[in-house]
Amino acid sequence: MITEQFFIKIERRSRAESLYWAGVLVWAGLVLGANSLGLLPQFGSGDIWSWVFFGAGLYGTLLNLYHTALADSVTTTWDYIWSGFWLVLGLSGLFIFDMFWPLVLILVGGVTLIKAIGSN
Repeated sequence: MITEQFFIKIERRSRAESLYWAGVLVWAGLVLGANSLGLLPQFGSGDIWSWVFFGAGLYGTLLNLYHTALADSVTTTWDYIWSGFWLVLGLSGLFIFDMFWPLVLILVGGVTLIKAIGSN
């Protein structure tokens, strides 16, 4: 049977997703604006997309930590995986290293292990 708590959790999840995507759009606009003004710092082979992915990953990670700190968390394992994926993707463009896919695999495995251990 579906309870009122179920709908409250879905509403909180929807609000959290809206907050994330709104923040990513604002960040992408800031990056594009800084690039058009020539203010975007250049590191390694990083381009506009490296900065957008880095910001989206960092913002997602911070939001996940915030929501996890709440008693009624709306985060899932996939929230951490996607945030880490965007963060590693952005960092791989900003700092030249060929460790993108190994770091993604380590991230996915590590988050899955932590969630599995924490659920017992």
